[in-house]
Amino acid sequence: MARRIFLHVGTPKTGTTYLQSVLWANKAVLKRQGALLPLKNVRDHFYLSVVARNAKGAFDRMPPHGQKSWQRMLREVAAWRGDVVISHELFAVASSARAAWTIHQLGDVSDEVHVIVTGRDFARQVPAEWQQTIKHGRHHRLDEYIELLKNHESGVLFWRVQNLPAILANWAQGLPAEHVHLITVPPSGAPRGLLWQRFATLIGVDPDSVDQAVTRPNESLGAEEIETLRRVNAHLPDGGRTPRQQLMMRQVLAEKIMAQRPGAKKFALPPEQHGWIVEAGTAMVEELRALPYDIVGDLDELLPPAEPARGCDPAQVNDTEVAQVAVETIAELVNRTARTPGRRLAPEHKGSGQASPRDAADAGSLLGKARGVWAGRVLPRLARLRQR
Repeated sequence: MARRIFLHVGTPKTGTTYLQSVLWANKAVLKRQGALLPLKNVRDHFYLSVVARNAKGAFDRMPPHGQKSWQRMLREVAAWRGDVVISHELFAVASSARAAWTIHQLGDVSDEVHVIVTGRDFARQVPAEWQQTIKHGRHHRLDEYIELLKNHESGVLFWRVQNLPAILANWAQGLPAEHVHLITVPPSGAPRGLLWQRFATLIGVDPDSVDQAVTRPNESLGAEEIETLRRVNAHLPDGGRTPRQQLMMRQVLAEKIMAQRPGAKKFALPPEQHGWIVEAGTAMVEELRALPYDIVGDLDELLPPAEPARGCDPAQVNDTEVAQVAVETIAELVNRTARTPGRRLAPEHKGSGQASPRDAADAGSLLGKARGVWAGRVLPRLARLRQR
């Protein structure tokens, strides 16, 4: 039976990818210090979150080893005598009943269950969560998204994953207050590694013993890129996308191509919305101050800044800028596809079902001509169109 289980439940967009990258890259280092990461990788912990949430659709799509991940985790943890760390941000979505079930299950294989919530200031969370909705296929503008938040629209996930007092209460069921921890994410400009230092110290690991150089790159989009993706979404059917389509949009187009474009312009909230951001964010912090849980960091770090962040409003991106991003994204997608081993994506030779060698050789020049047509004909036309 484990000594302590630290269950990190999110929230999303609070450095979770960074923390998980450090944890998994240093699994052996942590284990030598008595902290076990059960199972094999972060995807396994995603599977655990699916079981914890009782997300039937996602569960049915998981491979057999994913569907058995909860039982495998319990067996591994029960045989361990040290501490255990489980981390995935989608635990935050669990209902009250499923959070209680999860805590009970983990309590059966450990002496103590500790819950960790990471929180970031409201002014950074709102645009970050809006960006995630665009990556997942929505096409509302940023100002429209904020109005949905103000009205607490049921179809918007934001409050389920970013209402810190409610999430803490949800996961505190049956636990001593000192076993419920809120780690505040340091503000921009803070020393690099401070978030990891807080997390590592809490779970009893030497922060300086790990390699932090293996973290995944930032996958944020610039103003022009996210507006392009939003417009693409508007041309696709609402709902009913296959998992493969969702992965194409989010992981390939958004994160592997658009997010890697150099010189991206940082986007920011419309300045006229900053007053509501400050009001809502401050109210949440004041509610947190009254709670009995363990604070790692400083609640003042969760207060929105007095002045709005500088950046471009995506709604001001024009058709020419969108078209340029679209052309370069299509070109990069074609280039990446052509480099994929084992695929024949050049035009088929009529009647043979195979790619013509000449067509394959000409694919690059055809792509160049296509880009020339876009630049010479399509872009000027788009520039004359009324911005959507």
